[in-house]
Order: sequence, then C-alpha cells, then structure tokens
Amino acid sequence: MASQPLHPLIAPSILSADFARLGEEVAAVARDGETRADWVHVDVMDNHFVPNLTLGLPVVESLRKVSEVPLDCHLMIEDPDRWAPGYAEAGAYNVTVHAEAAREPVMLAKNLRAAGAKAGLSIKPGTPLEPHLDTLKHYDTLLVMSVEPGFGGQSFIPDVLEKVRTARRLVDTGHLTLVVEIDGGINASTIEQAAEAGVDCFVAGSAVYGAEDPGRAVAALRDQAACARSAH
Repeated sequence: MASQPLHPLIAPSILSADFARLGEEVAAVARDGETRADWVHVDVMDNHFVPNLTLGLPVVESLRKVSEVPLDCHLMIEDPDRWAPGYAEAGAYNVTVHAEAAREPVMLAKNLRAAGAKAGLSIKPGTPLEPHLDTLKHYDTLLVMSVEPGFGGQSFIPDVLEKVRTARRLVDTGHLTLVVEIDGGINASTIEQAAEAGVDCFVAGSAVYGAEDPGRAVAALRDQAACARSAH
C-alpha cells in the first residue's frame, strides 16, 4: 500500500513573489527547520495555453543555481512534449505538464524521468480525472487545479476535491503511486478541507508571499494541514 508523505508538503508559488527579488524570495522559504518549504512552485505560462505570460526556462535555470529547495515547475504551455524535457535537464525536481496539452503523455513522462526529473500531470478544474487514470500510472505527481490556470489570486473551487478523494483512494489501495498536489486558492481558510480530502502537497502563493514572514507562513500552513489530516 502506498502511503502519504510523513508530513504535508508546502510549495510556495513564486507567481506571488516579487519578481525583482526572486533569489531573495526563494531564500525566504529556504531557511532550516519548520519554516523551510518542501518545494518551490514555478508557474510557467506561454500566453497560448493560458492567457498570461510569466517566466520561462532561463529564469528556472537561474533559480536552480541559487535555490536549495527543489523546484516544482508547472508548465501551462502548448506543446509540452517538445519543451518540458528542457526543464528537467535544467535541474527541476518535478516537471508538471497539462493533460489537456500533452499529445503523448506516457512518452513525455518517460522523457522527463530520463532527463532526471519527476513527472507530473495536471488537470484543470473542468477536466475529469477518470480518462487519465491509466496515464497516471506513468507519473509521479497529480496536480489538481483548484482554480482556472492562468492567474494568481483566484478563489478556491471546492468541487475539485472529489477528484482529490478519488486519487487518494487509488493511491491508498496501490492502484497509483504518486503525490497528490493541489494548486489554486490555497490559504488558511481552504487548506484544511484540501488536507481532509487527501492532498499531499499544497501550492500556496499569496498565502505565503503576502505574509510578513513567508517562512513562518509555510510552517503555519503545514501545521494546519497536518492537524486536519490527523483529525480526519
């Protein structure tokens, strides 16, 4: 039987960080101890798959040189089959592509792993989980979007938690072996319900980088998720 990570994973999203100070913003969640993030979430958008343009491979390469925390790259881009392996080659710990964009997702997972990264598959709020279950047997991470991808600061969509519960059951019964991750609207008000549904890794943007001390915000969110998980 597959088991959840020992403690909830917190992945601050630098989409909510100060882009002029990215190195410092990553360092703020990389201190030793409970204030240290587990992953740093990097949203890559191409203004085609989603209607927004953010940072790309050169920034990831630069962050890799200064970040002691593993980089979790979420590629909201067209043609990930072509572009995603470059992020793995650049040293990203986990590279997530969208089920709605990948042409050959099983081959892509193999290519990402061959390049040294974990492979993640993301689904939008309106995308059902079931058609992708066989594909997910080849992946290390399932990223359930709890907002429409493209912009930060959106409100959490609770309906997606049914997909989380399904994935959790499949992991717990050994049918899938992956980390269940959630991204979108995660904060002190929503993290407990996501934890109760079975999420392993929580992406949080403004809840971390909008706080006075991002590291303490990471620790507080992790504690909240752990308490909700143990009580469930």
